Amino acid sequence: MPLNPTPGSKWTASRPEDEREFVRRLEAHGVPVTVRDTRGREIDGACGQLAASEA
Repeated sequence: MPLNPTPGSKWTASRPEDEREFVRRLEAHGVPVTVRDTRGREIDGACGQLAASEA
């Protein structure tokens, strides 16, 4: 899934093809799916980024 990078995090974003396959499988079972946008990357506005940058 999309992920804004956070310094020191061990997590990375999913590959686009993996994201598409995950969404396809959920939708095939009737599960509504929303993939979030990655707005805020440049200003550290994503969840956890501001807290991670606090000194």
